[in-house]
Amino acid sequence: MIKSLNLLFFFSILLITVGPIDATEEDWVFIEESQGVTIHSRKVAGHAESEFKGTRIISQPVEVVGAVLTDIPSYTRWFFNCTQAEKIPDKASTDLNFQLYIVIEAPWPLWNRDVIYDARTRVDIPSGKIMVWGKARQGASVAVKENHVRVTDSAIEWNLVRLDDNRTMVSFTKRINIGGSIGTYLSDAGCRKAIFESLVNFGRIASDPKYAALGNELKGKYGTSN
Repeated sequence: MIKSLNLLFFFSILLITVGPIDATEEDWVFIEESQGVTIHSRKVAGHAESEFKGTRIISQPVEVVGAVLTDIPSYTRWFFNCTQAEKIPDKASTDLNFQLYIVIEAPWPLWNRDVIYDARTRVDIPSGKIMVWGKARQGASVAVKENHVRVTDSAIEWNLVRLDDNRTMVSFTKRINIGGSIGTYLSDAGCRKAIFESLVNFGRIASDPKYAALGNELKGKYGTSN
């Protein structure tokens, strides 16, 4: 089924990079609140595209919510229009620092997009915080597929904060230039849509019992500050 253009541009996935998202002096502006998700946006110095932030409370412990982010193949189940998600094999990779490859389906007649994020993660279970940053790579450690456009200008950030033993505040921030012939307006419309839909889906998948077990493993492995 052909999807509306402003349902398209979403590239977000998880996760994670060399530092916080682009600095800006602009204040956040409220956009909408629906289905438990609140969306804000702001302008970023040096970029035509806006930065968007979505927040919601998920009724799960912080380590359980964090376990969803560590389960990269699951992104195709909850990240908006994601059809492929995997770590790129690299000798320098660790559990917390790695390259993430994502493919996003675009509606006809547009080409699908893919992106490689440098991912950096900080897990601090004692303080109840998990942070993930991602910045799109310029290099091509994965060849560009036929009829795909490689995104090279994007930054994402996840912040998970424990509210109590069974509630976590989730914040997902993203800016993206989806490239090709698409204008800023459509990049922003897609980014906003991606954050909203991904957070709605994220709340659903976090209730999967397997993440309770994975969360316990995460808690056991990172039970001290790092």
